[in-house]
Amino acid sequence: MSGPPILELPASVTLALWLPVVRDRDSAYRAARAVARAGEHHEVHARGATAHGPGLHDPGDAAGRRGGIGVSSTAALHRLLAELSPVDEVGAVLPRAGDPMGAPAARSADLLDAGEGLLLRRTNGAGAEVCGVVVPMRSAYGSPVEPGELVTWLVEEDITDLVPAPSLLLAGIDSLSQARREIQLALTEAVEALEDLDVARDRPDLAEHLLDLSLATIPDRLLPPGLEPRRVDVLERAARLLAIVDLALDDDGGAVTAAQVDRRSAALAHVGRAARHALCAASATRAAGPS
Repeated sequence: MSGPPILELPASVTLALWLPVVRDRDSAYRAARAVARAGEHHEVHARGATAHGPGLHDPGDAAGRRGGIGVSSTAALHRLLAELSPVDEVGAVLPRAGDPMGAPAARSADLLDAGEGLLLRRTNGAGAEVCGVVVPMRSAYGSPVEPGELVTWLVEEDITDLVPAPSLLLAGIDSLSQARREIQLALTEAVEALEDLDVARDRPDLAEHLLDLSLATIPDRLLPPGLEPRRVDVLERAARLLAIVDLALDDDGGAVTAAQVDRRSAALAHVGRAARHALCAASATRAAGPS
């Protein structure tokens, strides 16, 4: 009998968790390995001029992609992590239509297209606070026999003029304490919605998958060392909920009328929103420490 499934985290969430602990080449390499998934190739492109170096685009990445997934992909992420650290504040956002999560309006289109991104605040060499945004854009490449996914990280190192104040950069991301409350309510709501609408009726396999997901865990390699237990707890609860919502939305379950389907979708969408907000809250490192 196989164990519970392994949970995954959005790439931006994993990157946000690791950035505050990147201090040297070894930690940057471990972080890059945590972010990259099998079958992915990563490239980094700077949007406009960079204030901290000659630029993030690696002309060797295209050759690496033609040659398949290899060291160049990890090298691109390694370079990205080294370029962006150290950070004073960082947090992932997982925006959806009608729920921008505080993302700068001028960059909302890219963030919505990607479904995720990273907001960060740093102190530059002149001692000034600089806000930045990082967006992973995904596209397929390769053949049906050897498919792959290209992740192009679009980096804009200075969007300070697009936010009301650097200290308000993460204002749209919930506090960890608020997220813990919301995720608990969402868990209760998810159980009630799935039971009331009989999602797994005549689908014992679906019921089994839902049970397995309720026990799923995040692999240790995705999490930086020393991460607070309460943040890990929120991350796992939120990731479980998102996986359950995705699975439940793939099947109409016992819903037989349009009204039932709409009710089910609305309930699950609310649960999914709470889970996304909780993931972002748990990913965030604030100047005064997580709340």
